[in-house]
Amino acid sequence: MNLLGKQFQSKKMLVHQPIPGYWYTNIVGQLLQVRVVLHEGRREKRIVLENINGRRQTVDLDGWYRLDLTLHSPGIERRRRKSSESTERRS
Repeated sequence: MNLLGKQFQSKKMLVHQPIPGYWYTNIVGQLLQVRVVLHEGRREKRIVLENINGRRQTVDLDGWYRLDLTLHSPGIERRRRKSSESTERRS
């Protein structure tokens, strides 16, 4: 399922969905963490970001895709997989 509007699909940009707890890097190397994704109904409406110094900013979904961020924390996903594997072994 592709949640991006046609304007973003046509630009062939590498875009990431905002995932709470994940860290992203912008084009100048600044780290930003997605703290909260706010929804209105079933649609993502706003994203609360926090930089490494604790300063927070809120952007709408269009603003999120204009930030040109790169996923920085794939280690979270590895830890989740390891914890689910260890839970399965105990069962």
